[in-house]
Amino acid sequence: MRTLIKEIFNYRYMMVNLETGEEYPTGGVFLDVVPFEQLVNDPNSPVVTLTLIAQGDRTEMIFHLHGVADHPGDKYMYDLWSDALDTLMTHLHDQKQ
Repeated sequence: MRTLIKEIFNYRYMMVNLETGEEYPTGGVFLDVVPFEQLVNDPNSPVVTLTLIAQGDRTEMIFHLHGVADHPGDKYMYDLWSDALDTLMTHLHDQKQ
């Protein structure tokens, strides 16, 4: 049974470019939270929808970003999220071993 939590959750984090040390503070509001399945953030900024799908002993993650024009090599939204997701994948892989 899906349980949609309709409360507002604020979040903040700092992305850091490890090569330059440049910091990118950001934050927002999660509007929809389905525990262990989905997060949807504030529509007043680019909207990120993160969906998690259990697949046996694995979990598929679907990441959808809309509301901003981005492309590989933009050194902005696309590249920052791509790097963050690569780092997450490396971290999760290291935790499994």
